[in-house]
Amino acid sequence: MRAWAIIAGVVMIPGVAGAQQSSKDVLASFGMKIVEPMTAKELAATRVRVDAELARSGTAALFENVSDANGGRARHRASGLVCPLGKKGQRVLAASMDQASCETRDGSTVYKTKVERAPEGATLDTVAAKALTDAQKEPGYAASGGVSVTGHPRPGSGLPDHQTLRFLSRIDGHERASRLQIGVVRGWVLTERRETPNTNAQPSSMSEILSEATFGTSMTAQQ
Repeated sequence: MRAWAIIAGVVMIPGVAGAQQSSKDVLASFGMKIVEPMTAKELAATRVRVDAELARSGTAALFENVSDANGGRARHRASGLVCPLGKKGQRVLAASMDQASCETRDGSTVYKTKVERAPEGATLDTVAAKALTDAQKEPGYAASGGVSVTGHPRPGSGLPDHQTLRFLSRIDGHERASRLQIGVVRGWVLTERRETPNTNAQPSSMSEILSEATFGTSMTAQQ
């Protein structure tokens, strides 16, 4: 059975061996890839790498290794956040019982996901306002499209409403374009951020649609 795996903002579709290269190229233009499910041997090796990353970051007691044939993953026990791990560029940034964050570096693009316990009475508007205030404190901040209410997922999907903030800032001395999405899920504030070099290029419309449609899957998958 084919399954959809959301990894670092890219939809990975397990496919069949011998898929036509032209099909791969078409999917690549939409920010999608066809991947083969891992063999038992590959999965075992992936689980070892995930365990090694949890040990390196000192967070083994806070995460559960939930890797399967579609990829290496670890679930934060307290929040349910699932982080992609086991590949080069994937790591846990920090974790405790009250927060967790992880990162995937894919070339010049960086994806960061973070959860933290929501303050009492927190709403989408209040957490989005705080996210905007925090973004404005970053060096070289400049709005790029502003905040837009984008998340009203299909009823029954289990995905949360969210807001999206787009801005420019200087990170490690370089101007970067960030897309930051934020929402409240089961009493946790979930933030998903993508950083890319600022080339003034328009983002892929399909990539943007996918990011809006899949926000929150890292907190709802495999529950």
